[in-house]
Amino acid sequence: MGDQFPPDVIYEIFSRLPIKSLARFRCVCKSWLKYINHPYLQTIHRFKEEPTPIIFQLVPSANSNKNSKLCKISVLRVNQLGTITIEKDHVLDVPYKGWSHQTPVLGSCNGLTLVLYEKTPWHGTLLTLINPVTKQRHDLPPVKLRDTEWDCPSSLQAAGIGFDDSTNTLTTVFVLCKESFWSPAGINPPLCTMVHRLGMSSWREMPQTPALPICDEGVFAHGRLHWLSNSDGFHSANDGRKVVWFDVKMEEFGLTDAPKGGQYGQLVDLNGEVGFAYKDDGIHIELWVLKREEWVLRCRFDLDRPRHIDVVVCGCWNDDGDILLTSNGGKKRLFVYTLKTDDLKEVKLDGRCEAYIRMHRSSLFSIRGQNYK
Repeated sequence: MGDQFPPDVIYEIFSRLPIKSLARFRCVCKSWLKYINHPYLQTIHRFKEEPTPIIFQLVPSANSNKNSKLCKISVLRVNQLGTITIEKDHVLDVPYKGWSHQTPVLGSCNGLTLVLYEKTPWHGTLLTLINPVTKQRHDLPPVKLRDTEWDCPSSLQAAGIGFDDSTNTLTTVFVLCKESFWSPAGINPPLCTMVHRLGMSSWREMPQTPALPICDEGVFAHGRLHWLSNSDGFHSANDGRKVVWFDVKMEEFGLTDAPKGGQYGQLVDLNGEVGFAYKDDGIHIELWVLKREEWVLRCRFDLDRPRHIDVVVCGCWNDDGDILLTSNGGKKRLFVYTLKTDDLKEVKLDGRCEAYIRMHRSSLFSIRGQNYK
């Protein structure tokens, strides 16, 4: 095909194919591999497929070590037969030796998901990148601070992965407590920022750190990673929450105000945009989107569920902007909010589910073929 058609036609044909097929077509010949791996095809193919729910479930491992677990990663398939039913389609397993109450997912970007699989004072923090569509996996170098007394499992504050379009490079950011994982109220703990660019053989410590403590996984959008500041004890509730961002190209931190009244919300990826969701009175959810440094209200809806059920937003269910929500802790209950009809329905799940659910959008970015330095 490479000799019969001009490159523009070949790129147009490949851009219309699903990513799962393109991942297989890489093996046809060197010419196809060159076209499929080219950054131009990745750019024009980006966001052409709807987001897919990915489930990360921790289960006991067959290993004799009682602390050893497996992170079973599955795609959630949707069957539209009168009622919405989700069935688990298993993809792959990743070893996990972290805390049982902590999610193994530390971020996702450009079709790749950052997964934690071990945290020890001796080995440091071990991370792996996975591509659920192609089933590729790549282990990153261990994150371990030198000459640090408190380099322990509790030192992790936040993490995330972003993509630098100027260099076509995936960047992983890791923020830790440098000396102690505990500090008195009102005193910011000393932080350390570690950066790893895919293709390098080690992590690099940055001189700059976040202005405020941050937590959880970062949401990547428009060249920046975003975290919600951990406000407990560091500023009054009247000041509101802050969103800490990190520019992956410039490697600089900055601050943006969260929506007013949203002291107890969460950041979420909404089809490549930064979203902020919070419950204003326990039974209502407001969902905001960050547009050009300003927050715009996207929707507000009633949960119509018992107040004791803690519901979190997973992300956009499809390109129409419908929202997938899940209960937090214990047996999962799933809900879908339809934007056009302003309707919230519970989703039936095939089998018991005690897991972490994230939205995933496929990408052509390949973990393989990186030149390590």
